[in-house]
Amino acid sequence: MNAIKKDKGIRTSFQVRRKIEAEIKKIRNESIERKKAKDELKRMKRLKEEEKHQRKLENERRSEIVIPITNPAKLKRLRKKQMRTIVTR
Repeated sequence: MNAIKKDKGIRTSFQVRRKIEAEIKKIRNESIERKKAKDELKRMKRLKEEEKHQRKLENERRSEIVIPITNPAKLKRLRKKQMRTIVTR
C-alpha cells in the first residue's frame, strides 16, 4: 500500500476555484472596457467624417456662382439642357 502514489484528483479546492473565477472576471471586464474604448473611437471618427462631409458641402454651395433669375420669361426661352442645370434653393 505504501508504494502506491496518490494523485491530487480532479477536484480543485474552493479557494483555487474562486481565484480562477476572479481572474476570468477580471479578464472579461478588461476586454469589455477595451471594446467600449474601441467603439467610442470608431463613433468619434464617424462623427468627424460626417462633420467634414457637411463642411465640404457647405463650402461647395458657398463657392458656386449664383445668378438669380429675375425675369421668369427667360425660363420659357431656355433649352432643355439649360433647364436641367437650374437648381432652385
